[in-house]
Amino acid sequence: MGFSFLPRLAEIQSAARLDDAGLGLVLALGTLGGLIAGPFAAVFVQRFGATPTSAAMVFVGLPAFILIGYANSGAMLAAALMGYLAADAVMDAAMNTRALQVQADYRRSIINSFHGWWSLATIAGSALGALSAIVGLSLPLFLAGIAAASCLAAAWAWWWDPRMTARAEHGQRQQRLRPETVRLMLKGGLAALAVFIILAVTVEDVPIHWGAIYLTDLGQSAVVIGLAYVLLTSMQTLGRFFGDRLVDRHGQARVIQVSMLIVAVAMSLALMQGSAIAFVLAAGISGLGVATLFPAAMHAAANFPGVNPAIGIAFVSWFSRVGFVLAPLAVGLLADGVGIRFGVAVMVIAALGLVVVAGCVDARRGDQ
Repeated sequence: MGFSFLPRLAEIQSAARLDDAGLGLVLALGTLGGLIAGPFAAVFVQRFGATPTSAAMVFVGLPAFILIGYANSGAMLAAALMGYLAADAVMDAAMNTRALQVQADYRRSIINSFHGWWSLATIAGSALGALSAIVGLSLPLFLAGIAAASCLAAAWAWWWDPRMTARAEHGQRQQRLRPETVRLMLKGGLAALAVFIILAVTVEDVPIHWGAIYLTDLGQSAVVIGLAYVLLTSMQTLGRFFGDRLVDRHGQARVIQVSMLIVAVAMSLALMQGSAIAFVLAAGISGLGVATLFPAAMHAAANFPGVNPAIGIAFVSWFSRVGFVLAPLAVGLLADGVGIRFGVAVMVIAALGLVVVAGCVDARRGDQ
């Protein structure tokens, strides 16, 4: 759902009467919903199961999602994003928990492919968002249609998967988040993994959320903006479907280090060149490069020794929401102060940082 309105973010920004710094602040405030709700994901997953939790969160987040289309002020937009992203944070942790339960049965990496199917949905969402802008469909009506389709998909998943989820979770030890649990995660490398996921969010989030703003600043049309989103998400999807083979052959850390070096070089050259076509191409390369970042972090989060996977995933997912707060603030402030080009360059710094900390995603319990 979330990607469907991103190609129209410049339109949302205009309707809410926000400058670049104001938009960055609103995006950061909206992410606070995920920071508040994220820790509850482990409680819900352990109590109700991963699939019922993720499906229920679709319904919980729908009113706020629809409200985004009616936002005519920064406060209203921040409130809508906060509600939607609170549900999204819990849903995200639940979906990753379920995916890693399935991966454990396969005993090889398939988490990237799961995220590839998620990326296919982002392609559909971004393409529909761009198409809706091109044909002049009102944003509220468009978001209502996306919400209705999401309801049907969530209801089907809730009906189909509960018994499989129950089998996957049978025998898993229930665990509360206590000081000892946190100490176990810190001993297992939580601090480095937190830095990793914050940097990963920055690299992935900046071209997604700020690509429309950057291209609009270059005077580009909705067609070009839509093309950038579709190319980025298409390349990310391609990278995820091939990512498991690369990870099994070369290891998580090596794949990430090479891909982040390529992303840093490509985006640096595009920003220095300053044309729309250079940015669109760099966005495509970025989509391919970030493909394995989130799957790697979730895999590592599920492998803290002595910690229930649902807690590890919820904890690291929470740190990803910290990244979603920091990235738009940094980009928005730089864009307002010295220009959007310098704001987008934040992702280059983050990509280089990932080269340094990539080793933290190596499995702790062995490949599942």
